[in-house]
Amino acid sequence: MRKLVVTHYENKILQATIHDGKVTDLNLSENDTVLGNIYVGKVANIVDNINACFIDYGDKLPCYYSLDDNDIIYADGKEHTKLRIGDDVVVQISRDAVKTKNPVGSSELTIRGEYSVVHTGNQIGISGKISSRKLRDDLKKLAKETLPDNMGCIIRTNAAGAEHDVIKKELNDLAGRLEQILKAATTRKCFSCLFRNPPEYIENITLIGSQKIDEFVTDDLDIFNVFNEYSGKKGLCDINAVLYSNDNCPLSAIYNLKKEVEGALKERVWLKSGAYLIIQQTEAMVVVDVNTGKSVSGKDMSQHILKVNTEAAVETCRQLRLRNLSGIIVIDFINMKNPDDIYKIRDVLIKELADDPVPAKYVDITKLGLIELTRKKLKRPLHEMLI
Repeated sequence: MRKLVVTHYENKILQATIHDGKVTDLNLSENDTVLGNIYVGKVANIVDNINACFIDYGDKLPCYYSLDDNDIIYADGKEHTKLRIGDDVVVQISRDAVKTKNPVGSSELTIRGEYSVVHTGNQIGISGKISSRKLRDDLKKLAKETLPDNMGCIIRTNAAGAEHDVIKKELNDLAGRLEQILKAATTRKCFSCLFRNPPEYIENITLIGSQKIDEFVTDDLDIFNVFNEYSGKKGLCDINAVLYSNDNCPLSAIYNLKKEVEGALKERVWLKSGAYLIIQQTEAMVVVDVNTGKSVSGKDMSQHILKVNTEAAVETCRQLRLRNLSGIIVIDFINMKNPDDIYKIRDVLIKELADDPVPAKYVDITKLGLIELTRKKLKRPLHEMLI
């Protein structure tokens, strides 16, 4: 059984995915995040030397908006010869503010569904986890035939097991909502919120995708009510929703969530064998070092090392998810002399990464025996979420 447990942790909302009693994913979010919201904003400043501007959308900090990466959508729906300070534009917050950095805005407006993400562009992409060439071609053809010329989409992994009529209906619905948003922008006042993104715990259920959630558990009545409100819209009605209430035993205590969060912030991670991982994040990459620690070997040293490295490979992939680490990941396993053992570890990593809801893949093994992985950055690391 796979559960999504949602509770509070240090004035933030904590989401924990639990599969067969083990925590596989952790995520923290602000109660008042604007990520994914679409606004009518006003150009506050234009910075020519970086070809960017800052757009005020009614929050404390204006959002950074790259003029190189965006095709401006003016709120009045008309063509403009030049962007000027004071112009009203439609903008979606694509990245939250981090430390001293402003939030980032985009004019590629996106709305997520269960099977697709529809956006105001003309590119059509298919999830890399859909491997069948025929299915990829069929889904791409379906999207092209369904969407208007000024819209594109990303077909999500979930679509692999869905009827084409269901996917087509969702594409039409999402495209229709985007058209309504653009139309509404022409009559709404500056700083109006044209679209409010569903709470992150709702989005995470669709992100998990093929790894279906069986039960949603929370100890917060407001969160429980919001889930029930969205359950019909997002196709989540078959998920069992539970409102937990027990003053003698908090929800977080049942699943040891405080311990899980604290453990995911430490450099050292102990394994059952007595070996341990050292996980360090630098500006350039994430480095994982596997150490034998207190593990005791038997007569066959090579088998012992293979066993420890296998355990380390599984736990490393779990820690990447718990900590939400991304970018280049380099793992220094205990040295293996048998090439077959190296391939076995590679296969373990490929299998574990395939279960990650965030795109992640095995890349290569270097001449020094270091294994390289990559993991797409979708959100901030766990330790940054606690700042």
